[in-house]
Amino acid sequence: MQDHSDDSVIATPADLTADWLTAKLGASTVTGFRHERIGTGQVSDCYRVSLDYAPGTGGPGSAVLKVASSDPVSRQTGAGLGLYESEVRFYREIVPQLSAGPLPACYHAAFDSATGAFDLLIGDAVASAPGDEIRGATLEQARLAVSELGRLHAIVREHPGLTGADWLQRGSMLNQELLAQLYGMFLDRYGEQVTAPQRSVCEALVGAFDGYRAMQQNLPRGLVHADYRLDNMLFGSLDAERPLTVVDWQGVMSGPVVSDLANFLGGALRIEDRRAHYDELVDLYHASSGPDSPLTPLQVRETVRSQSFMGVITAIAASVIVERTERGDTLFMTTLNRHCAHVLDTGALELLPTV
Repeated sequence: MQDHSDDSVIATPADLTADWLTAKLGASTVTGFRHERIGTGQVSDCYRVSLDYAPGTGGPGSAVLKVASSDPVSRQTGAGLGLYESEVRFYREIVPQLSAGPLPACYHAAFDSATGAFDLLIGDAVASAPGDEIRGATLEQARLAVSELGRLHAIVREHPGLTGADWLQRGSMLNQELLAQLYGMFLDRYGEQVTAPQRSVCEALVGAFDGYRAMQQNLPRGLVHADYRLDNMLFGSLDAERPLTVVDWQGVMSGPVVSDLANFLGGALRIEDRRAHYDELVDLYHASSGPDSPLTPLQVRETVRSQSFMGVITAIAASVIVERTERGDTLFMTTLNRHCAHVLDTGALELLPTV
């Protein structure tokens, strides 16, 4: 990771200059660059910056610039929830200790608390292709995602105290009253598409949410991405630097360590594929997390069961606080269906406290 003593923020790609890129990349002289919008994020905007260098010199062919969303609603959400600042701090303070993990290099990371603007200039995952949460994971992608998650958790355990920073103790801003309000807004928008089984899960969760949230405080804790899904994963070809690159760490926190696994299994896999390969994938995660894993395979499975509600919460809450798009609507309803099926398949409704 490069020196970040210069905290000036690149608010939009129009703020880029060849001199700034030369300084931050720490490479040869950048003589020219071009940018194009990439990704489908709704809280931030991402651009691929293609780079030209002085003759006889060179450096990375491209980098990725991530900035605050140009949509006012999404920008307010990202800044107000602390998502922008958290991702900047993640790349500054934590990534240098996780260099062996599925993470890109970081050349610059800055946040302006007065305006809510931020930037990340990170390595481009060349020869990699993004996953698609709506289409769902292939079995090969699923195996890679859960094994790399287990390996990342093993790396984190090598650095005691890594997740103890105050800014990682985010907790949840949701309580039962607020979730009920968001669920009402969700039904106003999507109610005609919500099936009876899905309503049974959502209404049981909303009605018992405060008790459910209290239950989660006793689960084993660790580093949590909080949005571990296909849209935030780049799968490398044989020529790629890494087989998997995980991006979008805006929600990173200290929390129930297996929640990312639950989120992935419940949302990224088509229902029939999850049912067919569930045990294999849970066991693969446990094996990849190393011989000193604090959890037994049974504990992993039971914790995933308990955390199966987290994707339901995300589908309800996130869908009504970001810019509405056609793809977003499809994404939220697709993942709601998958996560509700995960809850019902595992009998997780039985875990909710009675009210």
